[in-house]
Amino acid sequence: MAIEERIILDASAGKKTIFAADAVFPVSSGAVRGGAVLVEDGRIVSVGEFSEVRGAEPDAEVREYSGCVILPGAVNTHAHLSFRREDGPGYAPFSEWLGNLIERLEENEKRLAENARDGAREAVEAGTTFMAESSPYGGCLPYLAESGMAGTCFAEFFPHESGDGTPEGAVEFIMGRVRELNEGLPPRVDARVSVHSPYTVDPESARLAARRTREAGERLAIHLSESPEEYEFIMKGTGGLADIFSSNPWGGTGKTPVKYGEEIELLAPQTIAAHLATGVGDKEVEILRRSGVAAAHCPRSNENLGCDVSPVPAMMRAGVRVGMGTDGLWSSQSLNLFEETLVAVNLHGFDGETGLRLATLEGARAIGIEGETGSIEAGKWADFAVVEVSPSGLDAEREVLEAAAENGAAATVVGGRVIHERVGG
Repeated sequence: MAIEERIILDASAGKKTIFAADAVFPVSSGAVRGGAVLVEDGRIVSVGEFSEVRGAEPDAEVREYSGCVILPGAVNTHAHLSFRREDGPGYAPFSEWLGNLIERLEENEKRLAENARDGAREAVEAGTTFMAESSPYGGCLPYLAESGMAGTCFAEFFPHESGDGTPEGAVEFIMGRVRELNEGLPPRVDARVSVHSPYTVDPESARLAARRTREAGERLAIHLSESPEEYEFIMKGTGGLADIFSSNPWGGTGKTPVKYGEEIELLAPQTIAAHLATGVGDKEVEILRRSGVAAAHCPRSNENLGCDVSPVPAMMRAGVRVGMGTDGLWSSQSLNLFEETLVAVNLHGFDGETGLRLATLEGARAIGIEGETGSIEAGKWADFAVVEVSPSGLDAEREVLEAAAENGAAATVVGGRVIHERVGG
């Protein structure tokens, strides 16, 4: 389904629209009861009480959501759209799960378009407005682009099957592929490079790819320090991943994956490292802080695949940028980022305000787009979710988060365009 077919209301081209609800939760400031958001040309013009916003623009179209609140759309910092839960290999220790996944890749590829479209629709219906998606060679980019979400597709590459078999050839291949992918895309959707992982990409290819993307001023994604098996492979060169990737001889460095990532120049402010769940102690947190790398936290995937608990509170205290990610449907229960965030809230003992920030503004900060989205502020893109809830307790943000986790979004707005709506406006 093309993006134009999904648009229910377009407030991105020339007209002024007021979105009103029982409350607006900007995240960057306190909640506004009886709040409204004025949108023009896809961006937020003003936020305030409905009477004030309407009084200033009496001729604007009004779209009212009674019994609902408006909050920033979810920013998913790490996802995979190419899988569907019905075909998954089942949760297992990481190396066993990965081996089963590899066996199913060829069959899964035949359903890539269907899977990716269904996954994108699930994310949109859950209130996601920006997604950082990762797929081999950017295969899911067309389906991210047509979903109506803003986002980046990180094209994973595997040097043994890319280019002429040399690190230079592999990196030139993926850089060229990304250039091609970026042609003809809708606004606010792009493609970038992903160094898939320390156990699939050799150190020289990884180093060169990181250098090239930094020189271009582009973001880079990687799975890093995810599982006990990855830790064992990088540290000792043994274990389940060494068995699967027996032709990859660079393990056994005597270093943790984070230290290894630092030494091969993978870690920088432009880098988004997913998982960071195993072997991340105080020294590794300091490396992450010093390098400026951002973290994508995927707690359900980590738990389901036998990985450790990511030290998110310690990273946040150190100043590491942390956002939330769902991972994919073969390793996690859903693509609802608010549901994923509620798991993190319970796991780490966060309050609702922290949880709501992690799902929205902190995710935008992790990706480096906080000046454009992640909170409801004048000048930013009109990216928000409408959630059916009337919070009344002391932790209203948690009530909002719980409602979004359980029921998804009543409406999802990206750049002023209503791309999903369950209740009438």
